[in-house]
Formats: sequence, structure tokens, C-alpha cells
Amino acid sequence: MDVNTLYADAKKLYGAGQMDDALRAFEQAHAAYVAQGNAAEAATVANDLGVVYYLAGRRDDARKILQDALSAFEKLGNVPGQAKAIGNLARLMDRTGDKEGAERNYQRAAELFHQVGEKGSEADTYRALSQTQLQRGRWLEALATYDRALAAKGGSGALRAFLQIPLRLLGIR
Repeated sequence: MDVNTLYADAKKLYGAGQMDDALRAFEQAHAAYVAQGNAAEAATVANDLGVVYYLAGRRDDARKILQDALSAFEKLGNVPGQAKAIGNLARLMDRTGDKEGAERNYQRAAELFHQVGEKGSEADTYRALSQTQLQRGRWLEALATYDRALAAKGGSGALRAFLQIPLRLLGIR
């Protein structure tokens, strides 16, 4: 089977919730792209594989392959890929209790998404960062971050104006 078809099948299996089969297909596609010397596609599949590893409970494998994907994206100069890998690492850190590391990586990912103009991903990442800040009891920062999410997405003017009231009162905005 052609590696591109294998990768497409892996994504379909993942979408259908067939995690074990998806995991095997992603691993095979990743190995095939590596064998071909196709670093860009190998990094893209590695990023997806990291998510599947996490969902399968293989957190150490997820962390390692996401870090590998990030390194590859950095070497390739692929900023959108870097942002996605960093965002996935942040989500992994967040869900495994490393809230401080998650915050740093969510912020970094959001900045990279902003740099490449991926407004939807930037907004989603700021929302995730805001939730993490709320979980850590930092509600004012969470409010300011949520405002950035709305701004990135071109959100509701009325809601943004409402959110900025306490920020202005406290001299944050």
C-alpha cells in the first residue's frame, strides 16, 4: 500500500474511533516516511501519532514523539508544524498535571499561530491557556487571555467590551 494512502487510512480509522487500528496505521506510515527520507511528512505523522499515543494511555511515547516532531519542524523551518506540536505538548502537559509547562507551551504555540496567521488555532490555544490559568486560580490572567482568544477570532464586540471592564478597573488594559 502507498504510504500516502496508509496515512489517509490512519486518519480515517482515528476519525471512526478505531484507535488500535489507527495507532498501527500511524506507526506504519511514520516508519515508511522515515524510510523514504521524507522528513516533512514523517514529522506531520509523528505529531498525529503523539495525539493517538496519548489517547491510548502511552504518555511517555506521546511526549517523546511530539518532541521529535517539534525538533523536525524546527529543522525544516515549518512554523505551523512547530505551533501544532507545541500545542499538543501543552495539552499533554496540562492533562498530566504539569500546568506551568502547559501554560508556557500554550503561550508559545499561540504566538506562533499568530505569526503565521492561523487565527482559529490561535484563538483555540488562547482558550486552552485561559482554562489552565483558571484551574491554577489565576482568574484575572485567564480573563485577559480569554479576551485575546476573542480578539484573535474577531469575537463578539459586546462580550469583549464586558470582559475588559474588570481589566481596565485593575489597570491591566
